[in-house]
Amino acid sequence: TICIRAPPSFAMLRSATRLLPRAAAGVAVAAAWSASRSHDQALCQLEVKGIETCVNGLPTTNPQGRALYGDGFLHLIKGATKKQYEAGEYFFRKGDRAQLFYVILSGEASVIDEDTSTVVDVLGPGCIFGESALLNNRDDRVRTLSARTGCEVLTVPKEALYKELRLARPELPTFPSREELVLAFIQMVVPSEAKYTRRVQFGEYIFRQGNRGDPALYIVNAGDFEVLHQEPHLAEVKVSSLGRGECFGYVSLLSENPFNPKRFTVRCTSRLGKGEILSINGADFHRLLDHSQVVSTLMSELKRTRDELNYSAMAKFGANKIHHWRGC
Repeated sequence: TICIRAPPSFAMLRSATRLLPRAAAGVAVAAAWSASRSHDQALCQLEVKGIETCVNGLPTTNPQGRALYGDGFLHLIKGATKKQYEAGEYFFRKGDRAQLFYVILSGEASVIDEDTSTVVDVLGPGCIFGESALLNNRDDRVRTLSARTGCEVLTVPKEALYKELRLARPELPTFPSREELVLAFIQMVVPSEAKYTRRVQFGEYIFRQGNRGDPALYIVNAGDFEVLHQEPHLAEVKVSSLGRGECFGYVSLLSENPFNPKRFTVRCTSRLGKGEILSINGADFHRLLDHSQVVSTLMSELKRTRDELNYSAMAKFGANKIHHWRGC
């Protein structure tokens, strides 16, 4: 696959899409859902920016929806149920069974910590919630959510979510881990134009420490990779290995300035030439971070683990060097 780098002005424009008002995300989902509920299942008209043709109740080309969400997600919400909640009404409470996830079309929802009876977050249009328990393989809710204002939401059953996740990543194991489920969710939700697949050869660098470039999240589809780091005046050390279903690139994405020089080097170590990665545009990944708590939490945990592995590897390297200097 050939990646053509966008000129700076266009790259800046793409980055600015993260600042798109959340209301636009809600409108896009509502438009796609409305199309799927058209009385004319064979052919209906979708009134968005420009009138698009819908076939079998699902938009084939919906610029507003497809600019914000992946085809898998748009297909998933085709079977969603629209519900209205009054201000103060609970979506679910801590300890309730986790059966659905929600997408806010309009209004605001409060995330409540019942132990302290405090509101810890407020969610608006376009936000996804309730997916955390489903992607963590939990049967019960760990937080309470209620309607802060009158809300209109879409509800999607967990069975439909799991089915669409397997369509997004057919290689998911029978009993996937939390990380595998969340990465499949990311792949399903982000727009198709925001991701591309790249085949790599043994010894090929995905990026090198100190390089600058467009930030992206990378998911390993096949092959083996190694993560390397080098401190000034010291040799390069291996921090960790990566295999299918794991990801990298999040360290730069979660930094204050994603365009800062890379902190790590990632290189393909698959000798059979079967390395393959899925690259997801940084701006679209950041928008998903803003809209999904489970994605944000996982990426923060992965970054913390990567930092700990790096410190451990450098400490081990330093100890070995001192041992060598002593002639032991």
